[in-house]
Amino acid sequence: MSKKSKSSNALQDKIQKKLKKRFTTSDHHKALKARVDVLEKEFKALRKLLDEGARKASPVTKRRTVNKPAANKPAASQSAAKNRNNLQMIKGIGAVIEKKLQEYGVKSYAQIAAWSSAEIEDFSQRLNFKGRIERERWVEQAKELIAK
Repeated sequence: MSKKSKSSNALQDKIQKKLKKRFTTSDHHKALKARVDVLEKEFKALRKLLDEGARKASPVTKRRTVNKPAANKPAASQSAAKNRNNLQMIKGIGAVIEKKLQEYGVKSYAQIAAWSSAEIEDFSQRLNFKGRIERERWVEQAKELIAK
């Protein structure tokens, strides 16, 4: 072989390798772009479902965040509000329920111990716990905790 043909063959090999690399990269790029497009469509569909779910849940959220004015609370409950107790000591009251009760102004055992049957019914409706307060004896437990 002559020098010319060796250099010509080497040059052709280089060119073929570069072209092959470009086409391979281009195909890979196209595959990635197609995958990104599919993922974007899935993301849009999920976002739409999430938005629909948020719209359905919004009335419930609004209902739960409405607080009654302090004027509806009995005087004994208002004066006892200054004394804060760990309401989770009452069986049946966890962290979430305690937070909700505190949002409604209930912060002490004395307040719960002073609940009338009407107030028990009111808080049962507010907390969406039909009969749970009576069943778990919150009022009695609060009185026992005060006596300790």
